[in-house]
Amino acid sequence: MKTLQFTTHIENNAQLHLTLPSEYANQDVELVVIIQPRKETMGRQNWLAFINQSYGCLADDPLERPEQPELNDIDTLL
Repeated sequence: MKTLQFTTHIENNAQLHLTLPSEYANQDVELVVIIQPRKETMGRQNWLAFINQSYGCLADDPLERPEQPELNDIDTLL
């Protein structure tokens, strides 16, 4: 048994088209299909646009990291 994982799109007519490796040609196989909807992800172009829009947004009010306590002092804070 071999596991093949694909990311694909199911058409409006609910048909799924798979192209399998040629080693499976002309033979009977048992196929198990697990459908897991993909989470919505931001595409590369949208991500780049977001970075370009937000770049420099804190230029007038930069974030500052306060001085950190010594590592052994942290234990007393917990």
